[in-house]
Amino acid sequence: MDFIPGLPDDVARQCLIRVSYENFSTIAAVCRVWKSEVEDPDFFRQRKTAGYTRPVFAMAQARVVPNRSSGGMKCPTLAYRVTLLDLETGNWSELPPVPGFSDGLPMFCQLVGVESELVVVGGWDPDTWEILSSVFIYNFLSATWRRGADMPGRRRSFFGCAASGLERVVYVAGGHDGEKNALKSALVYDVAKDEWAPLPDMARERDECKGVFHRGKFHVIGGYCTEMQGRFERSAEAFDFANWEWDKAEEDFLEDSTCPRTCVDGGDMGMYMCHAGEVVALQDSRWQTVDKLPAEIRHTAYMTTWEGKLLVIGCRSFGEAHVAYMLDLKSHRWRKLVAAEEFCGHVQSGCCLEI
Repeated sequence: MDFIPGLPDDVARQCLIRVSYENFSTIAAVCRVWKSEVEDPDFFRQRKTAGYTRPVFAMAQARVVPNRSSGGMKCPTLAYRVTLLDLETGNWSELPPVPGFSDGLPMFCQLVGVESELVVVGGWDPDTWEILSSVFIYNFLSATWRRGADMPGRRRSFFGCAASGLERVVYVAGGHDGEKNALKSALVYDVAKDEWAPLPDMARERDECKGVFHRGKFHVIGGYCTEMQGRFERSAEAFDFANWEWDKAEEDFLEDSTCPRTCVDGGDMGMYMCHAGEVVALQDSRWQTVDKLPAEIRHTAYMTTWEGKLLVIGCRSFGEAHVAYMLDLKSHRWRKLVAAEEFCGHVQSGCCLEI
């Protein structure tokens, strides 16, 4: 059967790879041939090579609902959902609920992107606050959720998490167990095989650490041990896959003993984070100021980068609506992104996908 009657297959494929990602599930429903084509990993690779992929930011964002007691003002609730920001169109949208969590995402879950799939790892049950080991994967080609294999071992939360841009794998390290004991163990999850495997333990426990995949290594930044309880340290560790071991801990990786949640990979430009009202970059082993944050953002909830641009979401004061700004790292110009009221809630975690 021809892809498109009357057209050579190579021309028909060129038509399909130009379709917007929002319509993937529609074209997959047309016929078995089209479904097989869009679900083939080569479809995504051809689309990327041809330059038709688009950056889409996925976030665990608080739902905003009317609050009568505050004069009709919009206020965030403790219910989170997955929201999407299409940088090319400026459109905000919401994904269907995770199966079994119609009233909200697991609290404090981690979101990572693996090719055309979004992986939601762990968190707390929003009703019982029980620590979860669950894994859910949303496939943008089929527009469906599926359940992945649970994280093995002791249930953990507030762990570092990152995905490799080269392989379809997710890395998890540190966090704490149900007794608030900080952990130094680490895991790797193969999304395609739906299998978990252990990594060697880190040199030290790291609760509330940040995971970043940077220059071919899995970096676990900051955090604190059980005895320190909230007093962050400045060190970081990186896992060397070639030697299958952790590099020696870098003791003064961060300038200050601070929460590392805004640390992000900047590719060849190094790493970025927000600190003391500024965006700073790690270059030549030193954190250097890139630009000041917009006046509307004094408390940063989330930050990520994409091809020379940096997205920052935060608020002026706790409890206020969150706003999103994009910084062009070449021109150093900030641009405010327009968002409807329902997309002005707090962001717990997120990632950037190329779809």
